[in-house]
Amino acid sequence: MSMKKTDLYKNLALVTAQRMKNSAKTPKLTAADKAKSKKELASSNPLLASLMGKTKAK
Repeated sequence: MSMKKTDLYKNLALVTAQRMKNSAKTPKLTAADKAKSKKELASSNPLLASLMGKTKAK
């Protein structure tokens, strides 16, 4: 007896859900980490710094 199409899709959905559940979770950034990373990006990228309003007066 072969599997029905709905059974195949259900099995695929269960496998996908299991993979998502078992995937490695990334740690969430704190507000301080976000601010620090933005400052680092702005210091290395002049265009980004100008968009953030952190331009140096010449």
